[in-house]
Amino acid sequence: MPNPFSTNRPQTLYAALALLSVAVLFGGATRYEVGTTMLPRLAALMAIVYLFWPRNRSPLRVERGALFFWAVLFALPLVQLIPLPWSVWTALPGRGLAQHVYTALGDKPWLPISLSPSRTLDFLLALVVPLAAWLLGKHLDYAGRVVVLRAVLLFALASATLGLIQLTMGADSPLYFYHVTNDDSSVGFFSNANHLALFLAGAIVIALAWLADAMTVSGRIPAPAAVICGLAITVLLFGIAGTSSRAGAIFSVVGLLGGLAMLPLERIGLKRGYVLGGSAVVTLALAAGLGLVLSGRVLSDRFQIDDGTQERIGLLPRFAHVAHDFFPFGSGLGSFEPVYKSYERASELSFGYWNQAHQDYLQVAIEGGLVGILLILAFLVWFAIRVVRIWYHGDDSSRMRRQQATAALFMTMILAHGMGDYPMRTGTIACIFGFLAAFLTVPEEAGASRSRSRRDLGEDAFGVYGQNQDVVPDRAIDRGLAAQGGEHYS
Repeated sequence: MPNPFSTNRPQTLYAALALLSVAVLFGGATRYEVGTTMLPRLAALMAIVYLFWPRNRSPLRVERGALFFWAVLFALPLVQLIPLPWSVWTALPGRGLAQHVYTALGDKPWLPISLSPSRTLDFLLALVVPLAAWLLGKHLDYAGRVVVLRAVLLFALASATLGLIQLTMGADSPLYFYHVTNDDSSVGFFSNANHLALFLAGAIVIALAWLADAMTVSGRIPAPAAVICGLAITVLLFGIAGTSSRAGAIFSVVGLLGGLAMLPLERIGLKRGYVLGGSAVVTLALAAGLGLVLSGRVLSDRFQIDDGTQERIGLLPRFAHVAHDFFPFGSGLGSFEPVYKSYERASELSFGYWNQAHQDYLQVAIEGGLVGILLILAFLVWFAIRVVRIWYHGDDSSRMRRQQATAALFMTMILAHGMGDYPMRTGTIACIFGFLAAFLTVPEEAGASRSRSRRDLGEDAFGVYGQNQDVVPDRAIDRGLAAQGGEHYS
């Protein structure tokens, strides 16, 4: 099991843990006016300065394609903030209503693409958090990445426990940290119960991956690790139940199935038929349980479909219409709330309002236009390629591949949740997503060691990590274990 002090980049690890802590504790809201969102951004800026501060340390290598992606991502809101001449601005699509207002006032100012420059600037500052997390994650070695994932699990357990206490104390509980929140559900360190549920579901994968690592090292199912993992998953599942999130219920099943699939059951001596049969039984049981929950036969008062959910689905065609009106330049990243108010009908006005579209891909199309859509497509293509490479050409070490698979599955949940919500607009999920994206890539030390192994030892497979995370040839380990009458499990 990797020791946090065995990492060859302890300062980077401490910076990563500090950023993660600030993001979890203070980045759980998405609203424009919440002041605590500035704290993760300040921590991210400090982390970036630390990474690039000149000193004697290993360099940070960034792929050219990734550098281009981040450059375009930051350039988009910057360009949307550049003031344009009145004649140019009025030629942009979707500016008809604003043009009539300025004309009535007798004013023809220079204006930026964004219809809400302050919110676009806020969006630009928010991008610093995932960027810092990604850079720190890229600079960490395997052992450091393991520690960050375990820290995410610990924060998830703390958040689940806090959420259950909130639910027990009722809507007037002082432990609800945000003024606008789901005060009838567990929210933990978030303001939105759905975001907590997603966080906890992803942590289930991390817990099972930790158990799989323990099994890989010991060659059996270690009882202490199994008990701890079981207790952790129980707390996480109770926390998800407290959120009343249907998406969380679905993702919890996905997390359980994905995490169980990573357990090296065959390598600890179980026959393949037993593994396949047990997998089928577990899958059917989880699917049946999920069906009972979502159908309302179990916990019907917590997971029933409300009017708000149905309204979100009904508004999707209108959101697509708004995106069409502002295509190809967009209305400005972060500007959805004020822009959509101009599309609301008189019969639909109420004391509530839509602060987000609850469909992040459509919202990016509205706010970012063509460039925003292309950025999403580019990322999804990169993500798909990475997952395929992990599946077919993963690292020789099963633990390394498992770490990448954990990141991929957690990211898949976040990306899927964006189809019906806006998880990455919270500083917490954005930070975690940045770390996970970095963890999809092989650490530089492992990549270098694998290249040396192929060059120097031909077919000897490298990928078993020792106490100091050095890469040791499998054959050498096999010979040592064989002398003791043992067997090697990688």
